[in-house]
Amino acid sequence: MWMLRTGALLAAFHASGLASIFIVAISKDGVVAVADSRITFSDAATGRAVAFADGLDKIIRFDSAVMAETGQGFIGNERFDEFVRQFAKAAGPIGAGDILPALLEYGGRNLPREDLAVLDKQHLAVAKFEAGKPLLCGYDGRLGCVEKGYIQSSPTDFAALNDKLPAMSALETATSARASMQRYIAANGKSTTMGGEFSAVLLTPVSARQIWALSAPIRAKTEDELVDLVARKKIPVTLVPPANWAELERLLQ
Repeated sequence: MWMLRTGALLAAFHASGLASIFIVAISKDGVVAVADSRITFSDAATGRAVAFADGLDKIIRFDSAVMAETGQGFIGNERFDEFVRQFAKAAGPIGAGDILPALLEYGGRNLPREDLAVLDKQHLAVAKFEAGKPLLCGYDGRLGCVEKGYIQSSPTDFAALNDKLPAMSALETATSARASMQRYIAANGKSTTMGGEFSAVLLTPVSARQIWALSAPIRAKTEDELVDLVARKKIPVTLVPPANWAELERLLQ
């Protein structure tokens, strides 16, 4: 096991995957990535969460790899998965152990300083098969890889299943990972910044397939589009007391 540590990330008005949560694990069927979909709207001046919505897909597929992310849901005004796909197109085929260092290097060349700081604070896990064997790599300010077990972004009780993973099916692994994350969220009062609907993907040596898809994924590809959809109440939003709609609308302007 190699554990990533979660952290808060805020800026002006922010739509972020602030302290989101994921588990990426190697099961008998392949690599299973499971992540929540909550996105938090925060007031950067105070660091206070104002509202949250569900539906941000935090599992990204590219170049025969699967990535899970927490942190900022948008970077450089574009959704983080769009940034990753641009990187993948520019980088071409690349080994699992090289993906995250190359992504950080790509960001260093292409992002302005303020957005590079956002990328440096992302918490990421990527999985890819090489010669028929899976490799998981993670980043939380430091880089590391494992050939068995799992990577998680928060200290859930999933560790109890580590020795059982080689015999667990993909669905069993996904279900157990989700339950572990839900228990962690409830026990630590994290429902403002973690939770909602969970998505899951199975990666094998030959393909990636959805185990659970989000029922209403957020389609906005830029933060500007997201703000517009929220302002027009096209995306369901839950206010975080004592915030009210007037405060949220002021931040959206």
